[in-house]
Amino acid sequence: MSFRTGEAASLGWMTKRNGWSITSVGAEALDYFPGVAIYRELQRQYRDRRLFRAGDFPGAFEQYQRNLGYARQLVHGGRNLERLGVGAFDVTDLYRAAWTQAVAALDHWVTQEIIDRAVALAQRPGAPRPNNFSKLSMPVELVEKVHRNAEPLEDAFRAALEQFFEFKTFQHPDKIAEGFSHVSKVKLWKTVASKLTDQDPSKPIEADEIRRQLTEIARRRNNIAHTADHDPDSFRRKKRITVREAEQTIDVLESVVIAILQALGDPPPATNYSVPPAEAGSLGAAPAQADAKRKGVIRATPKWTEESLLHALDEYCPPDVADTLLAVYRHAESHPAFRSYYFGEGAHPSVTAWFSIGQDEAAVWSIYTGVSRSVLSINFEWMRNRGASVDALERLARAVSVLAGWENMPAQLSADNYARRPSLSPVALARPDASAVIIGALDDLLTADSSPRAWMVRGGHEGEREARALEEGMIVIGWHEVGNLARYTSRNDLAQALRDAFPTAGPHVIANWMGQVWRFANEIRSGDLVAMPLKSHSGHVAIGEVIGAYEHRPHEPVDFQQVRKVKWLRKDAPLGTVKDDLRASLNSMLTICRLAHDNAAVRIARMAVTGTDPGAAGEDVVGADKLTEEAALESEGDPQLSGGR
Repeated sequence: MSFRTGEAASLGWMTKRNGWSITSVGAEALDYFPGVAIYRELQRQYRDRRLFRAGDFPGAFEQYQRNLGYARQLVHGGRNLERLGVGAFDVTDLYRAAWTQAVAALDHWVTQEIIDRAVALAQRPGAPRPNNFSKLSMPVELVEKVHRNAEPLEDAFRAALEQFFEFKTFQHPDKIAEGFSHVSKVKLWKTVASKLTDQDPSKPIEADEIRRQLTEIARRRNNIAHTADHDPDSFRRKKRITVREAEQTIDVLESVVIAILQALGDPPPATNYSVPPAEAGSLGAAPAQADAKRKGVIRATPKWTEESLLHALDEYCPPDVADTLLAVYRHAESHPAFRSYYFGEGAHPSVTAWFSIGQDEAAVWSIYTGVSRSVLSINFEWMRNRGASVDALERLARAVSVLAGWENMPAQLSADNYARRPSLSPVALARPDASAVIIGALDDLLTADSSPRAWMVRGGHEGEREARALEEGMIVIGWHEVGNLARYTSRNDLAQALRDAFPTAGPHVIANWMGQVWRFANEIRSGDLVAMPLKSHSGHVAIGEVIGAYEHRPHEPVDFQQVRKVKWLRKDAPLGTVKDDLRASLNSMLTICRLAHDNAAVRIARMAVTGTDPGAAGEDVVGADKLTEEAALESEGDPQLSGGR
């Protein structure tokens, strides 16, 4: 199982206590998934059950395994240097460093695991929750942002929890149990002792023994960190430490964490894009992979591919249904709002298309196909959860309601607050103009936001970039360490570059940075409006229109290498006139964020003309295109408004 042993243990396929061994479940998996299929199945289950997002960022447990790997490297280096008789420094300090690293890994893992599980619980109001979950709080400002769909619940709650746990430590067993009581009703150490005993019944272990071991490990770590591991019997020397003691400590901590995972059980299930909604009905038998027989696979455990999906549509779909599904499928690739396909991993072939829907991305539609039936699911619930407006969803439902079976769907969706994923049946998909109806409705949904958009871009943490940005007509961000942003063709490539440039940054920090940098280089477009709250002119905001694509200027100082050209329309709009809802967005701690709600773009455009925010329902609000033209005309010949260009 190579480096995947820890992942396999977290799923119950292997055990760690007193050395690695395979479980009966693991043996069955080896029999059931031949060849390399075992690795794909392990990765799939681990990703789904441990909050690990494929192609994105490592989950808490994977980070923990990596951090323990660093500790083991320190032990390995110390052992080799000890054999060489190096006397230039105390080689055993490497064992102490490994000890400290292993305990820090435990502390970090507990924090992240609690946060991940708390966020999962928050997103599923019907899931049972422990009493202590209610002790987790979120600032009113973030609550309001979630309520206005200005920030997804997951991001807002995660940010609040990271702040809540920022100065808490989870090294002592009592603190660890207290932390997990926020997200689980399990009697932690009693259950962990049971799991460890199950792994080696010949050596039963009690909860008190686990607590004792962890307490001693934490106490030794503190002694190492705070007193250089002094010997209490003599302050002139350190306590003795051996390579075996360091290795055993790392092994104990790894075993305990695996047992904690098994004791807590799986977190609330993540959204499963591979499974059709129940209301889609039976699809019949699941088609085999197109090349399953040729490769001799007994039971394919696919991540379906485009080839296998299209093969299934061609082989099992009536031609008129297949034509409609293929037209919708190909339409996605040509749309500027398209982001990616997700090919399913369930029994039935499936594909889900992700699009930008304003401030966020959403899984807009999914195709599921079986031997008897194929459907197109319109994912209203997932779009609503990602910030799509009710008006946009209502227009989509009405446009598609001309197809069979959808006559009453707009009213039903409205009554259910769009918390549904209704499917178009083969009868509806077979209609000659079905593809035109569906694609037209999707175009309306996805291009409703084609008018100029508004963004907030800061001029540096202390406003250090503002003067030059205003003088030369540009917006500027940092992150010069990753170089030319144009060379990163995907979010994953950019995320990896950020991880390489900032190896000590946590995964959620990297995710946050990646989103902001990607927006600056790829999503802001010419014609968009930009607001820059000013620290150099406190209480005011500069407003401009983006007039250029992203530029990398490697010969400039590091703070001025990532640039977009801007025509400043106003440099002195007073923040005092900005209504509370829009001001909350302008107060975002992000360097770059989309101002997407409550007519933000129209209001920013009006402020560029009048210096005053008309509010979300201002009577004098007109189109953002017209206002931008007015502001541009007013700025001609006016050095103050032209930004010195």
